[in-house]
Amino acid sequence: MGIWSFWLFLAVGFLIAELLSMSTTCLYIGIGALAAMICAFLGGEWMATIITFIVATSLLYAFTYRLRHRIIKVLNKNNAHGATGMDALIGRTGTVFAAPDSLRMKIDGDVWQVKPVHKDTELFPGEEVRVAGYDSIILKVEKF
Repeated sequence: MGIWSFWLFLAVGFLIAELLSMSTTCLYIGIGALAAMICAFLGGEWMATIITFIVATSLLYAFTYRLRHRIIKVLNKNNAHGATGMDALIGRTGTVFAAPDSLRMKIDGDVWQVKPVHKDTELFPGEEVRVAGYDSIILKVEKF
């Protein structure tokens, strides 16, 4: 095996890590390793491939630094403001349905008990609502 195989394994490893982390740092390193692999295919020795790797990774980082925030936002577009856990449910919408003991709504396959944000608001099955907050594991919703 040639030098190119080392860079191929490195590139694949970092691109897989990027899929798991979605931070763009591993993406830059993976693309830099692909550039080094191409250099090796064209006959470059170890030192040439290492220089190609460093230059390609640095240039990618330098030219996309200002776009990095946007790239991360696109990668996390289904995750509202990078929120996790219960905070990720805020802003989601759904339809209220009746259960034997309370009103509920389904979000991504999970069923949640719901109550209106304002005590004077009444919810009925079939209404479209938006999650405005939560209290423990009960979602506070509002009509829209």
